[in-house]
Amino acid sequence: MSTPMRHGPSQQGRTPSQHPVAAPTPQASTPFSNPQTAAAFSPHGPRSSPQQFKKSPATGTMAGSTINTGTVNFDSPSAAAAYNTLGMAINDLNLDNISVGGLVGAAGRTDEEDRKKRMEAVIAALWAQNSSRVSNQGLERLAIHLSLECLWEDVKGAGENAKTLIIAGQTMAVEVNITNHVVHEASLVYTESLPIIEKHVDKASAILLKDLSLAPGQSPLTKRLTQFRANLERLATLDKLSVTPGFNCHEAIAGIWESLERLHRWDVQKLRDEDHTLSGMSDERLRVFALCLRNGCPLMHTRGRIGLSIDYWKERRKIASTTVESENAKTWGILIECADANGMVYTPVRVSDKWISPDIEKSNLTDDEMISATGPVLDWLEPANTLIQSPEEMKTEGGLELTGPKPPEVVFMANFDPPVIVPHAVAMEVYKISATNTPLTSITFDALMFPVVDGSSYDPSEPREISFTQTIPTFTNRLHGQPQAEPVLKAHQNTLFIYKPVYGQVLNNVPFSHPKDLITILPLLRQYAFLSLLLTNSLKPKENKSTVKKAETDKENLQPLTRQQEFENFISGKDKNASTEALKVDITLTAHPVPRLFLVFPFKSHTANVTLEIQIGGRVHIVSENIFSNDTGFLGDNPANRRRTPQDWANALETMEDIGAWIEVIKHKLE
Repeated sequence: MSTPMRHGPSQQGRTPSQHPVAAPTPQASTPFSNPQTAAAFSPHGPRSSPQQFKKSPATGTMAGSTINTGTVNFDSPSAAAAYNTLGMAINDLNLDNISVGGLVGAAGRTDEEDRKKRMEAVIAALWAQNSSRVSNQGLERLAIHLSLECLWEDVKGAGENAKTLIIAGQTMAVEVNITNHVVHEASLVYTESLPIIEKHVDKASAILLKDLSLAPGQSPLTKRLTQFRANLERLATLDKLSVTPGFNCHEAIAGIWESLERLHRWDVQKLRDEDHTLSGMSDERLRVFALCLRNGCPLMHTRGRIGLSIDYWKERRKIASTTVESENAKTWGILIECADANGMVYTPVRVSDKWISPDIEKSNLTDDEMISATGPVLDWLEPANTLIQSPEEMKTEGGLELTGPKPPEVVFMANFDPPVIVPHAVAMEVYKISATNTPLTSITFDALMFPVVDGSSYDPSEPREISFTQTIPTFTNRLHGQPQAEPVLKAHQNTLFIYKPVYGQVLNNVPFSHPKDLITILPLLRQYAFLSLLLTNSLKPKENKSTVKKAETDKENLQPLTRQQEFENFISGKDKNASTEALKVDITLTAHPVPRLFLVFPFKSHTANVTLEIQIGGRVHIVSENIFSNDTGFLGDNPANRRRTPQDWANALETMEDIGAWIEVIKHKLE
């Protein structure tokens, strides 16, 4: 068994005279050649020894007292090299002809503190780069940086360089088997065997192994610790906040998962029993609907992230191939973590798996609940407070000595992933669950959604206009049941207008005391998650998406027109190249009190005007229009079905999640 490795001193103390290329210089007084000033300029701070405080027989003075020395020559190359190692420039310091004794006396403790702050800033900047590679030393440095214990063990019979690194905290440990800087096994182990957390260990271990192992064909020189570091930081944070014995943050979060998982299974069964249109669907499809329409879906250790996530919205949610844990569709969720209370006046963490009753739905409703209920009333429970024993030394609060059990100084924290952009009024509703004041802001909702380009003029009180050329892949043949392998690309010139700007907020995190607080705000979050999805798909470029080429138009546009066709086009006012031009679509956004989109685009011989309202829960409602009243088509283009209504077109937009593609279908069906 070997001990944790330590690394040798750096080369930052070398001067040019130590390098073979440096020319010898005459003797000069440098900051590091004078014993009285070496401590002041050393990056390791001043050092003292017993001899410094003994009275010298030769001088009869104290070695630690102020000595009037000569001036220091800062023009020497050695002095310049010494300052360069500290990241300072001689010209910027302006220290020429300053007495060293005066410099040391004036600096004192202030210079020591500043030097320490600078060194901490440099270390923090290096860690912020997050560029460490997977290696023996890299793993050990990361563990030490997170204040975790490291222990190396040799693996017998597995080769000369086969080792096991144990990264341990007080409640958990991560074991990594590594050979020649290549990881081939990683596992998460909890020091306390609790079934409520042990059931999720295998998924967490698989994520850690994926973070550290090489991809097929990948070189060890390119494998970084980025993902592993993020997951280890989450584990370390929960470990530090836990108190042994009596309070385990991992157990507290697992208890929330237990309650919300029972609620999710109840939602799935309710959808199957109460909605006949969903009765024939698979459980996985119903889970997606429950995720987006009911009380969300709790997932432990998913999408490469260790921890609990309450997913509440998913891209392409109505597409049959979409699953709850599919990673090819963007997902909106709330990460449940623990955080230090830091003096917040708030309900501390409670460890329980009984946040909701076994029956889920409340049976005996009060008069107020019966009046306000719009659906099933959930039977939430209030678990007992979790108390921990005080340490042996007594703590005082307000002058009173406390020796009995007390709640942990830890709160539940909800981190929105991704952050959600909402108007200020909506942010106030969300922050109500934490009884905290909403942060003040001077940024508008549209500026958060579409950041202002640096250098451009912007006045929040003035209307704003944003333009973007969108590429729409269309499959018109498939609408008629015919095969079509390649899409026909169309171009839309989209212009967004904001005439009434409102202040906005970015929801990053909020403390909470009960999971019901989060379930309450899910409909609001879905409303603005879907709004952001519509605006992003229409006004922002997408990755790996083809662009419109001038030659890629309808096949009939590539064929020469006959004289008769040219004459008919001339009489009707049509132009042969009209389809190659971008379709102009104007979108006017109103974010408050209810988000609305007013669409204007060419349609037949006039202009189409459609007003869309994004309602609570992410549902689309057509407030007004002038094109669907003449729709004589049938639902699904089947005459056996009922005729299409504006709400059917709203449902189509919910499925397509793209205003441009929706407009193309409207023009194809109704023009």
